[in-house]
Amino acid sequence: MDTAAALALFVLTLQNISVPIMMRLARTTSGGGNMGQAYCIPVLVCFQELCKIVFSFGLLIREQGGIQKASARIKEDIFMKPTTTLKLGVPAICYFVQNNCQQLANSYLPAAVYAVTYQGKTLVVALMSVMLLNKKLQMFRWVAIAGLALGVAMVQCAKAPDNASKEYAGSEFLVGLMYAITAASMSGFAGVYFEKMIKKSQPGSRSAQPSLWIRNIQLAVFSIFIGVPTVYTSASFDAAQPLRGFDGVVWGLGVNNAVGGLIVALVVKYADNILK
Repeated sequence: MDTAAALALFVLTLQNISVPIMMRLARTTSGGGNMGQAYCIPVLVCFQELCKIVFSFGLLIREQGGIQKASARIKEDIFMKPTTTLKLGVPAICYFVQNNCQQLANSYLPAAVYAVTYQGKTLVVALMSVMLLNKKLQMFRWVAIAGLALGVAMVQCAKAPDNASKEYAGSEFLVGLMYAITAASMSGFAGVYFEKMIKKSQPGSRSAQPSLWIRNIQLAVFSIFIGVPTVYTSASFDAAQPLRGFDGVVWGLGVNNAVGGLIVALVVKYADNILK
C-alpha cells in the first residue's frame, strides 16, 4: 500500500466515525426532536450530491489546470461518451438508495449498532469483487471477512439488559436493521461496480482513463435526477418549507457525506473496496 492509499484510508476512517454520530444526532434533534418535523431525507441527499458536483468540478479545474480545459474534459468524457455515462446510472441508483437507507436506519438504531451492522458490506464487497473483478482473495482475507460477519451477527443477537436495548427493541429495531442491511448491500455492490468503471479502460482504447472527478460528477448528476422526483413524492417533503428541519447539524451532515464520497473514490482508485 502506497502513501496516498494509506492517507486516504486514514481520513476515511475518521470520516466514517463521524457519520453515524452526526446522522443519529440529526435525526433525533432536527425539528425539535419531533420526527414529523424532521428534515426531508431526499432533500438532504440531493444537497450532498450537489456539493459533490461543486467539489469535484473544483478539483477537476485544479487537475486540468483551468476552467476551459476542465469544461473540455467534461464534454469529451461525459457528452461524447453517452454509453459509458449511462452505465454509471447503475451505481448512482444504488448509492441513492444507500444514502436514504442510511438516514432511515439511524432513525431506529443506536449509532454503535448501526456502525457495526453497516460494516457487513465487506462481505458483499468480497463476493462482488470475485464476481465482477475476477479477484482471487487470499485465505487470510476470507477468514477476516468471516470473522467480521460473525461479529456483526453476535452484536445483533446480543441482548444486553440495559435501557438502550429496551428502547430499541421490537419492531423498530428490526426496521432499522433492514434499512442498515439494505444500505450495506447497495454500498458493497455499487462500490465494486464503480471500482470496475474507474480502473478498467474500454477494450481497444488507448485513451487515458477518465478523471476520478469526472466519474464523481457523473454519479452525482444521476443521483440528483433520481432524487428530485423522489423529493416531490416523499411524505416528509413540505413544498412550503422545503428546508424544514435543516439546522447546523443537518447542513454539516450533508457536507460531511459529500466529502466522504470523494474520499471513498480516492480509496477505490488507490487501494480497493475491501480495504475501504
